[in-house]
Amino acid sequence: MSSSGLSDDWHLAGNASDFENEDVEQVWVGKLAVAVYKAKGQFYATQDVCTHEHAYLSDGVVVDCTIECPFHQGRFDVRDGRALGAPVIIPLRTFPVKVVDGRIYFQVKPDEIESIVAMLPQER
Repeated sequence: MSSSGLSDDWHLAGNASDFENEDVEQVWVGKLAVAVYKAKGQFYATQDVCTHEHAYLSDGVVVDCTIECPFHQGRFDVRDGRALGAPVIIPLRTFPVKVVDGRIYFQVKPDEIESIVAMLPQER
């Protein structure tokens, strides 16, 4: 159990006060890059690598609850990971998020990390 009172599979993403609406930040858990968003006043977390081609979504643009990939402008709903149109058709993996004492945490279980990373598009 961490000092936040959460189990060890909850990872600190940052201070809630550091995020403005439509912000996205990259956080690493081992080999897994996670994108943490603030959209319409709520926090969300997804895998950071686009499902179409290896690009970090945290380098993209958030508008309302949509993240646009910086490579080919594929768009995803950050709330549920849904792919919103070509060229992306595979949804993003999403992660539970909690705010505890003004800090943002997302949950990724250690045994999930390698299987998620193995399914992501690889860098060219």
